[in-house]
Amino acid sequence: MRRITLLAFAVSICLGCCRGNVYDITSFGARIGGENNAPAINKAIEECHRRGGGTVVVPEGTFVTGTVLLKGGVTLHLDAGATLKATEDLTAYQSMTSSEDLSRYDSGDGTQNSNNSKDTRWNRALVLAIGGENIAIEGEGTIDGGHVFDPEGEEHMRGPHTILFCGTHGFSLKGISIIRAANYAFMAYDVTDGTFSNVKIDEGWDGIHIRGGKNIDVSGCAFRTGDDAIAGGYWEGMSIRGCDINSSCNGIRIIMPVSGVAIDSCRFHGPGEFPHRTSGERRRCNMLAALNIQPGGWGKAYGNVDSVTVKDVVVENVATPLMVTLNEGNDCGSISVENLTATGVYGAPISIESWKGGIYNSISLKDVSVEYVGADDPSLARLPVGQPPADFRPLPCWGLFAKDVKTLEMENVALAYTGKEFRPALRFDNVGKALLEGVKYPGR
Repeated sequence: MRRITLLAFAVSICLGCCRGNVYDITSFGARIGGENNAPAINKAIEECHRRGGGTVVVPEGTFVTGTVLLKGGVTLHLDAGATLKATEDLTAYQSMTSSEDLSRYDSGDGTQNSNNSKDTRWNRALVLAIGGENIAIEGEGTIDGGHVFDPEGEEHMRGPHTILFCGTHGFSLKGISIIRAANYAFMAYDVTDGTFSNVKIDEGWDGIHIRGGKNIDVSGCAFRTGDDAIAGGYWEGMSIRGCDINSSCNGIRIIMPVSGVAIDSCRFHGPGEFPHRTSGERRRCNMLAALNIQPGGWGKAYGNVDSVTVKDVVVENVATPLMVTLNEGNDCGSISVENLTATGVYGAPISIESWKGGIYNSISLKDVSVEYVGADDPSLARLPVGQPPADFRPLPCWGLFAKDVKTLEMENVALAYTGKEFRPALRFDNVGKALLEGVKYPGR
């Protein structure tokens, strides 16, 4: 009789843990106020994965944890009021490792921002998925990176990424909030078929940073980041739709070749609500470019930019709405901008330029309106022009600069400024064909 009773008790416990393939982390030992709940959380994930997949639930409350290892077929669900919070114990984090050659995604060689795919310190994460299919993180809860400080990390301060996926196929992030990332909020290498829906990212460094992504959709997300909101490259089929983007760096920074990128119905606005953390006591909050396309800007990244479309975009209080720069080994097929409205542009004109051999085949600007803050400085008209740095810089024109473009089409483009301005509106260097229809600016 006692044997049967114990067996029945064991079965009831098991059913309580995983009824309907739903696994509550507290049933595996996770506790609010614990120092590191990673062993319990990972036990729940492993059991879920072993039984063919399902949902692992983080209930209401704050659960401190080290690295959480997501696996194929598992959905990590954070209930309303639930928080996974990064432990300050740096020994509690695991790093991404891969047998694949990811070296083409390395960047920043020789600088304090050197990122190497084999650097185990840089590739640590709070939530880590290596390989796997059909992985999801969803719910109304929060993942808190804690701004974990690492004196031996990048820039002698950055800690683990909040989420890192490598080689993951078919994944989604939905509804969650990611705050205080100790490095990037979401970092990925070689991922496919991914969606980000109604995700909110506050503080930290980069928001969504993908190096090698195919068929990725980012929609309805809100960014308030201390560094670039969306960044990376080697994208093929990337859609960014209906997002609200606020940053103390760039809105979207593309540092490697891409093709088939669509940016639609987004709002870019500065200044940043949260400071650029590396700026230290200066606490810089100015937003730089809304869109900064610069393959090779952080180290050589061979390949072309093609089929980039920007449509129905609003830009407010940034240094420049659009900066495009080709580097060594980079050419450009087509970039199309339609229905862009920008106000309070204070730092630089729209610039589309190449200095290291690359050429633009086709640039199209249609139904574009930009209002700049005039620079009351006659000397700017005499500025020398050369290879730009990674971010914007003043130019000897105030409205648009184009260099090494085969065909430039401008239709219904209105450029204006407030205050005083001594520079010409436009400057074209080595533009093969310029088709201007309905282009308006002071003096024209």
